[in-house]
Amino acid sequence: MSLSPLKLESRMKSRVGGHVPGSSARCDECRRRRRKCDLVEPQCGLCQKNGIKCSGPKQAAIFVHRYADSFNAHTQRTALTQAYQHRVATQEHSRQFFDTTMLWIRYLRSLLAERRWSSSLTLDQNVRPSSQSSHELVYQALLNDFRPRDHGIFSGDRIDVAGTKHYSNIATCVRALLPLSSLRIRTLDLSLLSLLSLYYGCLHGDAGLEELAYSSYTIALGQYSHLLTHFLSKDAKVSPSAYQAFMYISISMHMFEHLRAAATQSAEYRPHMQGALAVLEAGGPQPLLTSCGMQKAFSGLRGVAVFTAIEQREQTFFAEPAWLNIPFEHVKKSTRDHLTDLGVHIPNLLQCFDLLSASTTTGYTAEHFETGMSLLTQITDLEQKLEGWLSAVETTTSEPLYWPRNLPTTTERNYDTECVPKYSNKFHQLVFQCGPVAGLLVHYWSFRLQLAITSIKLQQSLLSHVGQVPERAAFKEKLSQGLEKEQALADDTAQLILGAEPSLSSCFEGFVCLQPPLRIVTNYFETLNPTPAVV
Repeated sequence: MSLSPLKLESRMKSRVGGHVPGSSARCDECRRRRRKCDLVEPQCGLCQKNGIKCSGPKQAAIFVHRYADSFNAHTQRTALTQAYQHRVATQEHSRQFFDTTMLWIRYLRSLLAERRWSSSLTLDQNVRPSSQSSHELVYQALLNDFRPRDHGIFSGDRIDVAGTKHYSNIATCVRALLPLSSLRIRTLDLSLLSLLSLYYGCLHGDAGLEELAYSSYTIALGQYSHLLTHFLSKDAKVSPSAYQAFMYISISMHMFEHLRAAATQSAEYRPHMQGALAVLEAGGPQPLLTSCGMQKAFSGLRGVAVFTAIEQREQTFFAEPAWLNIPFEHVKKSTRDHLTDLGVHIPNLLQCFDLLSASTTTGYTAEHFETGMSLLTQITDLEQKLEGWLSAVETTTSEPLYWPRNLPTTTERNYDTECVPKYSNKFHQLVFQCGPVAGLLVHYWSFRLQLAITSIKLQQSLLSHVGQVPERAAFKEKLSQGLEKEQALADDTAQLILGAEPSLSSCFEGFVCLQPPLRIVTNYFETLNPTPAVV
């Protein structure tokens, strides 16, 4: 049953606390006696004083909201924080963490739907459509506002960090597409206008811009369909410049659908992604070398497409050596590019696992077992490469990438006023060096979690076979240990993704970046960590 935005907001605010700070976390004894519980573990102070056996504080969700000064006293807030800083993760804890986070995500989507998203960035009045302004003037104002500068639209432009800067996939694409407005290609201009006005409209809750975005997109889509039909026809002769323009249009329109999916959970982006990728694959990787802008746009598209391929569980041509190397021959790969180089191999492993599972429905054979063990080795190898990627990232900075919220640190953070978490609770204990780093790490953790999910299912399947075949008993201990390790890793990784949510969902760019990882986390909790049955 869906909740209205007002009911969701009411529910979220009701969890800030109440008349008694921490009331939803009180032990059973303090709750029955209507006393204030200091939340000390394993027994609260009041129960100890009265010689009563204490049940201990509960795991209920408590939000420390931006209006946390509504708590009665500073000491009570401190006690509440300290009590939750030393909790041990359990399966129940993880499930509550997930449920609490998804409730907040639903609330944020309702804000987008109601055009009530809050942004601290200045709204350029020239961007707002009116009876006095033409679409051309709005388009030029949008182009100007999205150009890289201090305090710009994207988080990577608003922070000053030592070392490598990291940009999201949507930021990488938009930055590559902006210079193309000078080409004055109508379909390209319409697709870019729709992308920029949708982003800006969602960012500032402007209904006029969103209407402009959808109307421009409808026109661009009609023109794009004619171009696609011509391009894919066998007799068509397409010049390199025409191919490049067509690819830019495809990428721009896909990013529009990517934004719309983040706000509405729409699945309409998938056919557009398939169309864009079909054109890309037909043209081959060589035309991508025509300009640095095309390479950057391809980089952003690939970063989004890998998550689509993971969800569809189908092998992607991005994993082929030519596509891994040729598009980047004359440019230096970014840290995110190197991560995507590893992520593009995940869909193939998922497809292999699905084929193996389908073939073993009637029973395991020796060949099936060998195939399964080989697949497990490939998953483990990719996991190790991902760990190597993280180690390489950590060497690029002398500061930690993230740390627990309760850990005293002298690290001087690069605060971005647009990306200040709007809430926190007992679960969220992570602080990040900056917003772009949070987005980069969440994509890394998503790949690790997807591999862990597959490894767990594969090892469970192999163990069921080993238990029935005495001559394979030697594999049992190794598989059991591996399974236990992957289960712990999956739960820890899911919690890290959820722990990054406040930092990312505090701004629209981060909210968009967070959506594919949340779908992987949701899959984890629905398949491997379901809600316990109520007896």
